[in-house]
Amino acid sequence: MTVTEILITLGAIAISGLVLHWLIRVLKVTVGTALRIALIVFLLQLFFGIGPDRLWEQAQFLWSRVASYLPMPSLPSSQ
Repeated sequence: MTVTEILITLGAIAISGLVLHWLIRVLKVTVGTALRIALIVFLLQLFFGIGPDRLWEQAQFLWSRVASYLPMPSLPSSQ
């Protein structure tokens, strides 16, 4: 192996390690968030009888209210 090939291999190993580290961090955060959401939905169902469908309807309503305050993009007129 030449010095160039060794450097390319070491660079590839370093980049792969960084990408793997990033992927593990993203997965940990994603799983943690999913577990928190599941816990909130479970507790709302258990204590108040509020199911996921009701939560989804409310979330859609809230986002539609937020979207109503945003400016509508204007389309360019074709003349």
